[in-house]
Amino acid sequence: MYWNYRIVNTKSDNGGEDWYCLQEVYYDENDKPYAYCAPCTGSEDMESLKDVWHMMEEAMNNPPLQEEDFDDS
Repeated sequence: MYWNYRIVNTKSDNGGEDWYCLQEVYYDENDKPYAYCAPCTGSEDMESLKDVWHMMEEAMNNPPLQEEDFDDS
């Protein structure tokens, strides 16, 4: 299991209309996303906060995930 930051289109948060949010996304052993939550943007020191910022920047280089990508079926 691992996680990263990704953009997720959370239409259910916006009455069915597109709503792109930066989220923490969690993956199973088959690299399938299974959960997401709001990201924590804090860190214990400035150096590790730079790492968090870099991970968020990387999320912009990946295609957005859709809520349907987290379906258990």
